[in-house]
Amino acid sequence: MHCTTQPTPGSSSPKMLPSPTGPCQTSSRSLVFGLGPSITSEDGIITGAKLPTGRQILRCMLAKKPGGNGVLSQFEATKGVLEQVRPFYKRANIPMVSDKHACHKMVDLVNANNKLRKISQAKRSSETTAKQLEKMECRLDATFPLWPPNVEKLIDNPEDLAFLASMKTDRVATFGVLDKKLQLKVKRREERQAAAAARQSRCEKELEEITAMSSLVSESDEEPEEDTNTVCPTSEGEPSHKRKKTGTNVFIPHDILSRPSVVSLATRLKMSPTQQAAFTHGLVAESGGECTYLSTSYATADRARRQVLETISEERHKQWTPPPSCTLHWDSK
Repeated sequence: MHCTTQPTPGSSSPKMLPSPTGPCQTSSRSLVFGLGPSITSEDGIITGAKLPTGRQILRCMLAKKPGGNGVLSQFEATKGVLEQVRPFYKRANIPMVSDKHACHKMVDLVNANNKLRKISQAKRSSETTAKQLEKMECRLDATFPLWPPNVEKLIDNPEDLAFLASMKTDRVATFGVLDKKLQLKVKRREERQAAAAARQSRCEKELEEITAMSSLVSESDEEPEEDTNTVCPTSEGEPSHKRKKTGTNVFIPHDILSRPSVVSLATRLKMSPTQQAAFTHGLVAESGGECTYLSTSYATADRARRQVLETISEERHKQWTPPPSCTLHWDSK
């Protein structure tokens, strides 16, 4: 390491000064050319009550050590830094550019700083290098811009506009009490969304497990295919005519609940219109039919019963022949 020393007036001990040609070792941390103090694990967390500066983002990126063996890639490190920066913009109610554009800007900053730090020791004292170093220092000390070009047109709140103007210039403004409340509100909303997503994922997983179990049960219940005309073998002396049932194809009309035979059967079985509609709907659905093509509502069943029962009564009355004699029971009560 190289450093420059010069005597302090009134004292014989030298004073430690950073050298423009390389890092200088101080009592705590070494100074890196174009970067400042060396990177530590504390730089991996962005804090503060303002929008992050270029220096904060750069040091956070370098703290992730992208590209090394066994560590994050540059893309993963950039996404991680972006997730730390996003809450600051949400808290300030300032829109951001797309994630892709933001990641490109962060990578450009790191590449520009790496290019500056790769300047050879012999050229670091030149005037051109000094100008590049000054330009980089200004870029690092300023707010790192992640807002769109037309951000002023997208913000309606005057206080948010004033905060943005301060971030672009002197960086005097800080987050206020309302911003803290907004941050808590956003945090609670994100927690609710995460909980809802977790519930949905859990329900989907349970549904998949139930479906898998149902398919296993169906497969276990299925019997091997046999000829419908083949009689199952039985033991000697026990005649049997058991045959395998293969099912049947049937056409169900759309007004099945209005058919007189169905209404009469449901009435004799003392089924309510709701039970009749639910049973028909379940039967069709279980058979693989499309219930939307049928009229299987409670109102249809109730209306059909009122209309059809009257017709059935009239037909039965016409078909009924009175007997020549009858027995009448009279109760004196």
